Amino acid sequence: MAGRRPYPVAVSDLVRVALVENEPAAEIAVGLLRVEGIRAIWQRAGTASAGVNIGSAGGITGAFEVLVLPQDAARARELLAPSEAESGTDRRV
Repeated sequence: MAGRRPYPVAVSDLVRVALVENEPAAEIAVGLLRVEGIRAIWQRAGTASAGVNIGSAGGITGAFEVLVLPQDAARARELLAPSEAESGTDRRV
């Protein structure tokens, strides 16, 4: 991997592709993107109203951002979008 940085120098180089409810959800989203070859990280959302609690399943609750490189944003959003069945718009008869 000579010459390839694992991530940009600054988080400000990344774009948010999802906002999730808790740390486990952030881990799952980042894991999915990485399996698909998209370099991704998560961080706590920078909102004062987000709040921090320990969830019943472990991990920290509150808003988390999933971040990727700008050139990967469209594909990452597509991968993280709810399926029709999950969103209740499944139109199978």
